[in-house]
Amino acid sequence: MSKRQDAAVAHGTCSIAPSRRAALLVLAACMSLPAAPALALSGSEEARVQAMLALLEKRSDLVFIRNGESHSAVDAVAHLKLKLSRTRNRLDSAEQFVDKVASSSSMSGAPYLIQQSGKPSEPAKPFLQQLLKQASQHSGQHSGQ
Repeated sequence: MSKRQDAAVAHGTCSIAPSRRAALLVLAACMSLPAAPALALSGSEEARVQAMLALLEKRSDLVFIRNGESHSAVDAVAHLKLKLSRTRNRLDSAEQFVDKVASSSSMSGAPYLIQQSGKPSEPAKPFLQQLLKQASQHSGQHSGQ
């Protein structure tokens, strides 16, 4: 601090530039706000996802198409479990997992497709949403959204 600043502080005449004062007030206000709740799947939401994946794994009639390549339901579940392990701390519901993680490629952005025996391929998202509803009904849990 310069001698002039020291004298100003000693005499109580120290002033902060208005723009700096405004910035400090904004910072103080932000620091006084409660922290946003951390996202993470609750135990019950993760159980819903796991129940849906268990139903999916049983679908031997299903081909899961990811980035143009066909996979069995068992392989699809293994991939979705890996994606779940990497994203569970950024999700707060089973629906969010289906809509934001399990339905499209995080690398290409392309939607995943499913093909049931004798039917044309279709987007995986509505199928997985329905499977989640079935899993929730079978386990007696209610949809979070």
